[in-house]
Amino acid sequence: MKLVYNNPLKLFFVLFLCIIDNAYSQSNLLVNESLNGSFSQGKMEGSINKFFTQDTYYLRSNFNVKILKLFNIKRDEGYIISFSDSTVTKINHKKKRFAVYSFSEFLEENKNNPQGGPPQDDNSTENESNSDEEDLTINISEEIEILNDFKTRKAEIVVNDEDESDLFIWFSESTLKSNTELIINKRLKEMFDGSIPPNLGMNAMNIPYDEYDINTNALTIKFEAVSENGTFTYNLLGYSEQDLLPEIFKVSEKYRKVKKL
Repeated sequence: MKLVYNNPLKLFFVLFLCIIDNAYSQSNLLVNESLNGSFSQGKMEGSINKFFTQDTYYLRSNFNVKILKLFNIKRDEGYIISFSDSTVTKINHKKKRFAVYSFSEFLEENKNNPQGGPPQDDNSTENESNSDEEDLTINISEEIEILNDFKTRKAEIVVNDEDESDLFIWFSESTLKSNTELIINKRLKEMFDGSIPPNLGMNAMNIPYDEYDINTNALTIKFEAVSENGTFTYNLLGYSEQDLLPEIFKVSEKYRKVKKL
């Protein structure tokens, strides 16, 4: 059978689009973030590293929290969430152990023993009411600033309440969220009924940019909160395509497999 194309230019254009779409949809993504905070009774610092493929999400987080001279908490953990075989591998790098759960087992354990993130507040209605009454002053600069090798603009938010605080956000509309990350984020939300657990590292900087006429897929490059109680700083240090999985996300052959972590 002989195929005849009357319009070679059109064929070339269609093939070109297919190649570009395929390359874009299958590109793996490496993300590196840092967190630092200081407050009256101590300080914290940490790093979050993520790797996204079309069907797997890798996370490694490392935190060190010091409270006065009494506590020094160190955590070095990881997760591998595979949508191809519906499993979650939970890794404790400090203890050199790992456990593999089915999705249903992990969801049940997470429901009974949630980890990470701030404590939940039962007075959500009251908080929403107070939030609505807050007097906010928002200034968004048009000036381009190079920060962490990204082209950014700066937004300043002043919360005029009893404990006056300032929020500074540097965001990039030149570099937008990768399609690979958006796909994994959507699948995780579906998996957890719309609310991804904080310990999976996907809720660090969830800012509603669309409320301020900013591209909803803009990247948050830096976030800084300053108040009388202390400071908190988030930095996006790297956001780039990478084919091969870095070693830091892999389960070492020296690690021991256990039933639960």
